[in-house]
Amino acid sequence: MFSISPFDSALFRELLSDAEAARLLGDEARIAAMLRVEGELALAQADCDLIPGEAATAIARAAAELTLPAIKLASGTGAAGVPVPALVKALKQALPAEQARWVHFGATSQDIVDTALVLNCRELLTLFEQRLAGVVERLAGLAHAHRHTLTAGRTRTQQAVPMNFGFKVANWLAPLLRQQERLQQLKPRLFKVQLAGAVGTLAAMGERAPAIAERLAERLELAPGRNWHTQRDSLVELAGWLSITTGVLGKIGQDWLWLSQTEVGEVTFTNGGGSSTMPQKCNPVNAEILVALARHNAGQVGQLHQAMIQEHERSGSAWTQEWLTLPPMLIGTAVALHHARDALDHLVVNTARMQANLGLYNGVIFAEAATFALAKQMPRDQAADLVKAACQQALNGDQHLFALIQERCGVELQLDELQQHLLDGGATSAWFDDILNTAEHS
Repeated sequence: MFSISPFDSALFRELLSDAEAARLLGDEARIAAMLRVEGELALAQADCDLIPGEAATAIARAAAELTLPAIKLASGTGAAGVPVPALVKALKQALPAEQARWVHFGATSQDIVDTALVLNCRELLTLFEQRLAGVVERLAGLAHAHRHTLTAGRTRTQQAVPMNFGFKVANWLAPLLRQQERLQQLKPRLFKVQLAGAVGTLAAMGERAPAIAERLAERLELAPGRNWHTQRDSLVELAGWLSITTGVLGKIGQDWLWLSQTEVGEVTFTNGGGSSTMPQKCNPVNAEILVALARHNAGQVGQLHQAMIQEHERSGSAWTQEWLTLPPMLIGTAVALHHARDALDHLVVNTARMQANLGLYNGVIFAEAATFALAKQMPRDQAADLVKAACQQALNGDQHLFALIQERCGVELQLDELQQHLLDGGATSAWFDDILNTAEHS
């Protein structure tokens, strides 16, 4: 079997594959989920007196015991454009004729595929929740550990104003907490049965149709879905959640890449990758993968939006577009969560380098703090002009900003006091506590 995608490649297995997630979404898992839906459908129909109970029990037993290698369904899938006809044929062959006639009774292929997908997604999202919780826990711990670490805040890639590094980490954490909340909100809209029949009316099941749909939902512990053959908003909502999650992780990864540059050196990774020709290098591989997967999912989510455009009561082309797009997004998110957790387990914060970087360029990073400190003793505009002129001199000379300010106005600024204010002042403490309290109860 040839591998084309890095997501299922033996070569890239340790970098871009995820065996645990692939097991929950691979061919075997999909076939098992479809067989389960067929078995539970028969039992639901028997519960509602549509088909004989004996037949339903036999169908459910056969569906649970049947082993169907994907290769056995490949030819039928190629011919029908969907694997269900071949699967139903194999299931019927495992039963006596009198019982086989009740297999897949009144359902359509999309009912089985969509409901199976929901079952697979439910397991995957449980995995995502566990991994996301692990990332949240690690970030919260990192934020707590560095609540009193001062670092350079940067805007548009340039040093701007000193800030609390723990608060910087808390700002990495905050959107992941919202992702946990969003995931709980979308579950009821995603975890729902698809059972609607040929054109969405479930007419073949007669007056028992609504009750059968309800009963199937109960058996699968899903919500009744009615007909969503061409209403794909819940899957698109899921894709949006996947893209936002990898996007948030990608932003963190991007920060790690910039902070780990040789010239900055404020973070390093003990599991960094080496170079074939430069033995001194320790490349931040985890962070690179986070950025790449964020961009990948951001591109793919638009394809799911495109797949919402469907003709009439079923679209084979849009449905196929989902198959091409959603599984890679799911696997990509699993891989990203793995790399984020792995990176945090190997992250080293260099506080000495942070302090050294604050001292670059004769302390001009403290210009804003100096302006507001001086504004307590003179008009703010006057203070701003004085500090601006002192900054230009500091950047072009070898004197510290505070010494130049004292020469110009006689005011001696205390670096320790300003640093403490920058650590705790403004909204830092309140917002830090709010984010960390939310994380503690997430």
